[in-house]
Amino acid sequence: MLGLRTYNQSHWGKVAEALEGRLNTMAKPTSGGFSETYRRGQVMGMLLHAFHRSGQKERVIPLLEKEADVSQCYERLVDALCAAREQEKARKWCIVGFQRTAENASGIAVSLRNRLREMADKEKNHALVATYRAEEFFDNPSLAAYGELRKAGEKAGVWQQAREGMLSYLRTGRRPSRGGAAEAWPLPEPEVRRPADKPARQFKEFPDLDMLIRIAIQETRLDDVVSLYGELRKGKRYHFETDKAVADAVAGTHPQVSLDIWRFVVDGLIAQVKLKAYEEASVFLRRMCKVYHDNNRSTEWEGLLSELRREHKPKRRLMEVLDSLSGKKLLD
Repeated sequence: MLGLRTYNQSHWGKVAEALEGRLNTMAKPTSGGFSETYRRGQVMGMLLHAFHRSGQKERVIPLLEKEADVSQCYERLVDALCAAREQEKARKWCIVGFQRTAENASGIAVSLRNRLREMADKEKNHALVATYRAEEFFDNPSLAAYGELRKAGEKAGVWQQAREGMLSYLRTGRRPSRGGAAEAWPLPEPEVRRPADKPARQFKEFPDLDMLIRIAIQETRLDDVVSLYGELRKGKRYHFETDKAVADAVAGTHPQVSLDIWRFVVDGLIAQVKLKAYEEASVFLRRMCKVYHDNNRSTEWEGLLSELRREHKPKRRLMEVLDSLSGKKLLD
């Protein structure tokens, strides 16, 4: 195309020289905060690009090593070392970078820990992979993290022992370890670990009954679900999503538990005195209808509708919703 110039390696060499001079004269960040490191990181990124285009790829890793602590470019350095097949140096920088960012740049620290897990996976060190999956669960318990830990634990042949340790953690808040009270903990120590006084979740309460319940649902331990839910109900409320999950899970085995939960949810929705809330309540009333029918308790279903009509007679829009439920099986 007309008007465009072709830049060769010599041109890019001059660009690299200019950018290197600019980088060397920039004030170094003092706090390591994002706003301070961003501009320097931008210049450094352009310089790395110029090194590649000018045929000076051998200068990339030395620059990244020089800038690692200044610009917190640990992730880029580790990736470059892995691409150069310098695995042990990459591992070293993951560890160093994690230690230097765990407190003030947790996003970088987690990313470096993920790279250590990926290295362990490539080396087929399944036990170490499971260790890092456990660390992820400790930081932020979730069904997804629990599932990843299970897959890694099964590959390492230690899932059942690891599972008991994780459930104990959700009960007590104490991490299992080889040297701790839970001597059966089967996983090795991680190469990096967040300081004990710097947990990822500052306001976590134990026992974590919500997560214990969701795991029990996933594992189809329905008697445990009901037992754990009984514990949850003794404490503070604000567990509506867990309420609904429990009711759906145990409707076939513990119908009264489900009916009681759904009635609680329905009453809360009706109390909002909004048409949208009434319509949402009808969803749970339909579920109650099915449970009543499946357990030969249709008379109780009709009694519930009559009770709601008497109690909320002035709510005209709610009456319309209840009329849509009356006289139908609603079982499809």
